[in-house]
Amino acid sequence: MGRRSQDNGQVPLVPLKSLDSVPWKGVATYRALSYYFSLRYNWRPIGKYVGRVFEGFAVPPDPSEQRSPPTPGIPPAYSLVVDGFRGKRRYRLFYGNEQIMAAGDASNVLDRLFWHVNMEALFRTGDYLLIHSGSVVTPEGAGVLIPGASGSGKTSLVTALVGAGFGFLSDEAGAIDPVTGRLFPYRRAIALKSGAFTEFKALRPKRIPAFAPKSQWYLRPDDIRPGSAAQPSQVGFVFLSRFEKGEPTTLTEIGRAEAVVELMKNCVNISTYRGRAVVVLANAVRRARCYRLVRGALDEGVRAVLEATRAPAGGT
Repeated sequence: MGRRSQDNGQVPLVPLKSLDSVPWKGVATYRALSYYFSLRYNWRPIGKYVGRVFEGFAVPPDPSEQRSPPTPGIPPAYSLVVDGFRGKRRYRLFYGNEQIMAAGDASNVLDRLFWHVNMEALFRTGDYLLIHSGSVVTPEGAGVLIPGASGSGKTSLVTALVGAGFGFLSDEAGAIDPVTGRLFPYRRAIALKSGAFTEFKALRPKRIPAFAPKSQWYLRPDDIRPGSAAQPSQVGFVFLSRFEKGEPTTLTEIGRAEAVVELMKNCVNISTYRGRAVVVLANAVRRARCYRLVRGALDEGVRAVLEATRAPAGGT
């Protein structure tokens, strides 16, 4: 399946003079964790594509987010502006009235938009203790945390587990309710990097606009397995996962105290929770079974997680 553009080129785009002069084609509102924001656009194909990527964040406009009297920049508003004609277009991203990126390649501007929203959502959210972690739910309903640094293969493992029957919460963050200890969804689109394309050929989007980012596929949970979006769950398992190409796959059970230490290392909003983070994490994993997983191949890692989560409960 080749790349196909959604650009019909039927409506010439007006050169940008100011944001007030832009003939907007649409606006949408979203909430990513605690981060409420809007996005407007003057070119429907790019608005449609972004709407698909942000589908898990879509909410109706919330009047309670509007300040009276108005406060500049609150609630946050993004603007995607395309100016010029086909072949000579320029793509611009604004945050409020400030231009934060402009380029002749739309994919670079979209990458910046998706990155910016993700970072703002993670660092503005105080409702949840956030762990840099994949998070899924077993078929039996137990929450699973898969913390790890960038490049540790979290997204590939999460994608494969969802395909194997697990429910999807996030490939980016484990969102823990500080009161109940439950694991909540952060349903941004799964960002599958180009290095994993060959392992997930069947998931290649059927229609990829020519302007879409080329280094990643953005997949909705239903693109992997229909009905895979999961509901909040108590944490039942923690897998400290690391990918080591060519190494044998090993799974070693560890104590909960050791798991809490590792989760603290991956805490995103530690500046908000500080010492309370230890208490929240200890409460969240108080009944969890915790493991170190070193995987040399994706299928072996999935098999190890499947076997561990199906095994009879033991004491750690």
